[in-house]
Amino acid sequence: MTPVRSVESNLYRNEKINVRERKKKKRDPERTTGIIFVIPLMIFVIVFTFFPAIYSFAISLFHYDPFFHDIHFVGFSNYLYVIRDPAFIKSLINVLIYTAVVVTVQTFLAFGYALLFNTASKISRVARAIVFIPAVVSPVSMSIIFIWVFSNTGLVNYFLSFFGIPPHNWLFSTVYAFPAIMAMNIFTTAPYFMIVYSAGLQAIPQEVMDAAKIDGLKSGLRRFRYVYFPLMRFSTILVVILGLTGAMQLFDQIYVITDGGPARATYVPLMYIYNRTFVYVGDIGLAAAASFVLFVIILVLTITQRRVITERRW
Repeated sequence: MTPVRSVESNLYRNEKINVRERKKKKRDPERTTGIIFVIPLMIFVIVFTFFPAIYSFAISLFHYDPFFHDIHFVGFSNYLYVIRDPAFIKSLINVLIYTAVVVTVQTFLAFGYALLFNTASKISRVARAIVFIPAVVSPVSMSIIFIWVFSNTGLVNYFLSFFGIPPHNWLFSTVYAFPAIMAMNIFTTAPYFMIVYSAGLQAIPQEVMDAAKIDGLKSGLRRFRYVYFPLMRFSTILVVILGLTGAMQLFDQIYVITDGGPARATYVPLMYIYNRTFVYVGDIGLAAAASFVLFVIILVLTITQRRVITERRW
């Protein structure tokens, strides 16, 4: 047999083997079972996530008022109106301030909770469970409780009365209403992120902590800077991303407690979107445009903070 025929024969044999292996993979029962289980989830994601997103973007290009059957194409006019609307700009400023304060404080508080309860004792487990209770209560229920807490006869004014400070209705003040809602959300969300940090702390090997003590890292600040933060960077990324997306989508507490008032002091983008859809004329196209503007802002902030935390060197 000539070398050329020998090479062709080997190539033909290898091709037959490859075809046979591909057929076996196609008949692989585990692969088929996996596909069968994934298909319903993919259908669910396509129907309830991708299709509504695409449809919402299409609606944002129209003046869409279903109540009076007024639908006509306007292009990007809705987007131009949204980014120039003083009400939307005010809501955006409010939610950015809220996000900066709440995400920062709740991240440090969650880490502090995790350090405080990072023991295997029964007292620590019970205390951690008590602290975690606000995280499992529904936002609406917690909002109703805090309406009483910040009312004239509520818990805050009761404690302030011991210092001779007169009662004040915090939620009707343009200065204190938003800080009161910030305090409520920090109180309810920090315990949730405490669990993320607790899992990260328990994953740190004891040998690393012993080596840090030998190297002289005895103070809490130095240990945080050189041990905890570098080793828990990905936990911090997760906490900040979840906190940022949740803060930027603030709605239910505002709706229940202040409805955006007083004088739009607590007005946020989702309140703007809700009002444009159901309260005012019913311009769903404008509301869809506002939602996509908010989506772009959240995306940019998420990517920015992801790079900042990842590329920071300690």
